[in-house]
Amino acid sequence: MKILVIDTSQDGVPFAMRAQARGHDVRIFQPPRTTGESQLAGRGYVNQVREWKPSMKWADLIVMTGNSMYLDDLEPYYEKGFPIIGSNKRAAALELDRALGDSALRLVGVDTLPYEVFDTIDEAIAHVHNTGITYVCKSWGGVEDKSLSFVAKSPADMIFRLEQCKRLGKMKGKLMLQEKVKGVEMACAAWFGPGGFGQWKREVFEEKKFMNEGLGQNTGEMGTTIRYVKKSQLFDEVLAPMEDYLHGTGYVGNVDVNCIIVGNKAWPLEFTMRFGWPGYNIESSLHIGDEAERLYDLWDGKDSLRVREGKIAVGVVMAHGDFPNFKWSPEEVSGHPITGITPAMEPHIWPQWVMKKKAPVMKGEKVVVEETCCTAGHVPFTVTGVGDTVDAAREDCYGRVWKIDWPSNRMFRTDIGCRLEGQLPKLQVHGYAKGMRYD
Repeated sequence: MKILVIDTSQDGVPFAMRAQARGHDVRIFQPPRTTGESQLAGRGYVNQVREWKPSMKWADLIVMTGNSMYLDDLEPYYEKGFPIIGSNKRAAALELDRALGDSALRLVGVDTLPYEVFDTIDEAIAHVHNTGITYVCKSWGGVEDKSLSFVAKSPADMIFRLEQCKRLGKMKGKLMLQEKVKGVEMACAAWFGPGGFGQWKREVFEEKKFMNEGLGQNTGEMGTTIRYVKKSQLFDEVLAPMEDYLHGTGYVGNVDVNCIIVGNKAWPLEFTMRFGWPGYNIESSLHIGDEAERLYDLWDGKDSLRVREGKIAVGVVMAHGDFPNFKWSPEEVSGHPITGITPAMEPHIWPQWVMKKKAPVMKGEKVVVEETCCTAGHVPFTVTGVGDTVDAAREDCYGRVWKIDWPSNRMFRTDIGCRLEGQLPKLQVHGYAKGMRYD
């Protein structure tokens, strides 16, 4: 099969490499760097192309990893029925426009947390003063900047943050304030196509903060715990009602809704209408068979996903340099030779920003210079482990993570999955994550 990967989110290299290893003819397009040069990620491993449009008619399958670039240019291809896995404009809007995502959930009868929208920061500050309530703040409408989201610890905390945003010129458009609730964060997801949702549903527990115990800045994601089930109470409550709506968008791909569960009530927070990083790599460690063929079947209305039933996957993001600030140049975080990966480990390593390059390596007691796997950016890998329990999957994963090294500073969280030891019993009292065991 001829496959074009339009990798706008720069997380498509693992899929491209694995599809290529299966014998598929793969081309990958990544938006060029600000200098106009091609991206380093995947160099030497996959066939990188400078333009995506010339390969559209060539491809039997087109995989879109992101959902915020080239949507206008891609729309005619969706309308003509090109075999595209990934977000068109209508589906992407559920994630990128928080107002639309919220209204879509309400339209299908799913309750969402109450909120208020403010035209200016000054209005929001006055509201916090008047109510004395602790809020979560997010930008509102259009293409949301998730980096501006803020979860306050107190009303004073929120007022300081809003005043800081005003002073620095951030969050210039509308913003929303949503009353903060305490609960357990958990997501549900499934693959969607012309045949509707697939039979397998995912239950997902992300860790978005940089440091152990949820400390540090929000990186997007540092690691995740995932399992596949055929029956999920959370899916039935917040995602199953969206099926008819999603058919109306013409979307084919992954659908994920992150939630906060308070007692016996699940409150949806936001959609992910794309592959999702590093979630897709982690869930793929539970997939069986040819992933490219499975994705083509999805577009064709067939549900051919096979998974490692009853297993749990844990994935850990490995980073270096000045991650998660990304101020160091690509050259500063690239070219570091990676050591410690054995052939037995390779199926569990999901190369993110890596490249083939000549570098000094050890051959016995001697230093030689040869082409080897090197870093190509701030986030070289996601590493996965699988087990019957969360603890077993953690042990399997970290047994690999600690063996991987490079000359720069390694950074990763050591507690991915740990929060579930205390949270699973609380969820299971109310029917969520049933049958999932920590140890």
